[in-house]
Amino acid sequence: MKIRTKLILTMIPLLSVSVLLLSYVAFQNFATTMQMHLINGLKTLATHTMDDLSEQMFERLADIRFLSDSNILGNSNLTNQEKVNYLRSMERAFKAYSSISIYDKDGIKIGDTRNVLIGENESDKEFFREAIKGNLYYDEVPTYSKSLNQYVIHFAAPLFDENKTIDGVVVTRHPINKINDIFKEVISSDENQDITDSHIKLDLISENGTVIYSSHDRGSILKVLPVFQELISQNNTSLFNSNATTPQIRVNDFEIFVNVPQGSGHLDYTGSGWFLLLRENSDIVFGNLQRTIDQFLLVSGVILTISIVLILFIARTISLPLSKLTKQVIQIGKGNYDSKIDVKSSDEVGELATNFELMRQNINEVNRGLNKIVDDRTKELQKANEELRQNDEYLANINKELRLADKAKEEFMSMISHELKTPLVPARGYIELLLRQKKIGELNEKQKKYANIIHRNILKLEVLVNDVLDGYKIEMKKLKVQKTSVNIKSLILSVLSDLDSPISEKQIHVHVDLRLNEETTILCDQRRIEQVFANLIKNAIDFVPPISGKIMIISELVNNNTMVQFSVEDNGTGIPDDKMNKLFHKFYQVDTSLIRKHGGSGLGLAICKGIVEAHGGTIWIDKQYRKGASFKFTIPFKT
Repeated sequence: MKIRTKLILTMIPLLSVSVLLLSYVAFQNFATTMQMHLINGLKTLATHTMDDLSEQMFERLADIRFLSDSNILGNSNLTNQEKVNYLRSMERAFKAYSSISIYDKDGIKIGDTRNVLIGENESDKEFFREAIKGNLYYDEVPTYSKSLNQYVIHFAAPLFDENKTIDGVVVTRHPINKINDIFKEVISSDENQDITDSHIKLDLISENGTVIYSSHDRGSILKVLPVFQELISQNNTSLFNSNATTPQIRVNDFEIFVNVPQGSGHLDYTGSGWFLLLRENSDIVFGNLQRTIDQFLLVSGVILTISIVLILFIARTISLPLSKLTKQVIQIGKGNYDSKIDVKSSDEVGELATNFELMRQNINEVNRGLNKIVDDRTKELQKANEELRQNDEYLANINKELRLADKAKEEFMSMISHELKTPLVPARGYIELLLRQKKIGELNEKQKKYANIIHRNILKLEVLVNDVLDGYKIEMKKLKVQKTSVNIKSLILSVLSDLDSPISEKQIHVHVDLRLNEETTILCDQRRIEQVFANLIKNAIDFVPPISGKIMIISELVNNNTMVQFSVEDNGTGIPDDKMNKLFHKFYQVDTSLIRKHGGSGLGLAICKGIVEAHGGTIWIDKQYRKGASFKFTIPFKT
């Protein structure tokens, strides 16, 4: 059977089966993927909408907290009119409220940006009762304001006088139609289009089905949503599960339902128990998908037909030059080297024919060339051996020079350490003697100030010298650790005790989360591990804000209880992503400007890395932590 026939009989069935099989698999995957993509798109749309709603409620909660903390509204020296003028300026700035009111501690409205119901007693209102107790309040379900002729959500907070005593209440009224702005951004790309004309329907409802706001039926506010009753009657209560944390989806023959629970809200806003129900006609969603699938099948058939025609043409193109080349090679195989190979083809077959011709011409020259090649290779090997010997001598000299340089460096570091520490010891002693007032007399305040400045800088210089020496030991792999059994809790508390002064000075809240037995011990060099903790906690102290600063120290077992993992987390300014990979390099500073706020040699984290690795552990920064900075390191758990 000729090669042309074999190619046709082999390639056409294989191609047909491959195209049909791949088309079927691609069709199934494409249909499933597109359907999931469309449904997930609706889920993402609904989730983003609920996130925007929660963020809007958080902003309103932040506004009322801002007004509550304002020194103006609690200032008894200002008139009510002056306070109302201030509220009007805030209302114009916020652009989110129908009115803002202030009440005295008896519940009497004493001021309003719309001058409505002044003198009205609203002490029985829930927003007043909660705020006068000192709580921040917001409606979970909107109420209808007759004076404003619209549905609003009340936000209320206490007002404090100069003595920090609750002296009244401030109330903002957020119109419910502001939700329309969010709905319009989500489902309508045309700013002038009425969202009631959109095929996507959005309903914001409470957990009992009461409509908070609707994109398509403005008259249904504070009524039970009909589709809610229909879904409940069809045993679809899971669609409105108040404990759910992820969007719930149901698809029927007519509509796609996506229900998103509000969950935990946004930051300080803990949520109102709302659900966002998104509905869209399934024919609209999946109609384009079906048309795309039909087009896909048609294209697959056309491709199969064209491929068969191409196979027939390619088989003929390949078989003709191969047949001619075969006949001529058979002649050469019989010893007829005078038979010239002459096959004209621009593809691999032509290249093969050319190479056969060159082989025929060169076959008699091969033996003569082999001897010459052997001689040339022998000379090259001798030359290479000589160069290798010279390179060995050169490397030996370089190694000798490096050893001498290391020895000189070690002697220099020893000398510089001695020369730096020698004047520091008496200087520190004399300064500390001056600060002990009972020894040589009492210093005045100015003298104390200068003496303390000198003392702090001597201590900083001692730390810098020690850091340089530790960095050198780590670089030369000469850092030694003296391991003993150390109680983890005592180790952490000892470090915190040494750092009590800077922690107290900035009023930082430090929390130790010991997820181990209090008697748990590890085998480590206590002084060196305390040095690691001190470096990490000092960095956290430098970068957290005063008063509101928080530092969390966590210890726990990981890796099947073979390692103890320590974490130092803070709510400071954090570290930019592009600088995280360089943090553990020696002398690296995040801020290298001349006006940087935080000092240091840039050796602290490099030394921490060397100490932890000397214990057989690892240290890293948690790149997923976004509330500040989180450093973690591990030590083998060997008691």
